[in-house]
Amino acid sequence: KDYQTKMKLSIALVATFAAGAAAFAPAARPAAAASSTALSARQPIMAGNWKMNPATEEDALKLATDFSKLLGEEACAIEEFDGCTEVVLFPPFPFISKVKDAVDEVGIAVGAQGVCFE
Repeated sequence: KDYQTKMKLSIALVATFAAGAAAFAPAARPAAAASSTALSARQPIMAGNWKMNPATEEDALKLATDFSKLLGEEACAIEEFDGCTEVVLFPPFPFISKVKDAVDEVGIAVGAQGVCFE
């Protein structure tokens, strides 16, 4: 994927935290640009840590569902590299299982946040 697609995905993730899933609108796919670097052979990854947001399971499921609909074919599992971006979400601990169930079908991975006292 080209730089513009990566930026759109990053902006979409930031908008998730700022305004919720309702802030998303479908975007046109730009044409892929050729790259001469060795890094172009690597699968891009976009990961988002939700910190302690959203506060309810219902809001977390709506956010995850809307986000997966927005990404459509832009996201894929790591073993399915075919010019798509691997997407990983890190929701709050109480919602991990439900969010995983909501996004697993479209290839979005779910992870856990590290917890440490200091």
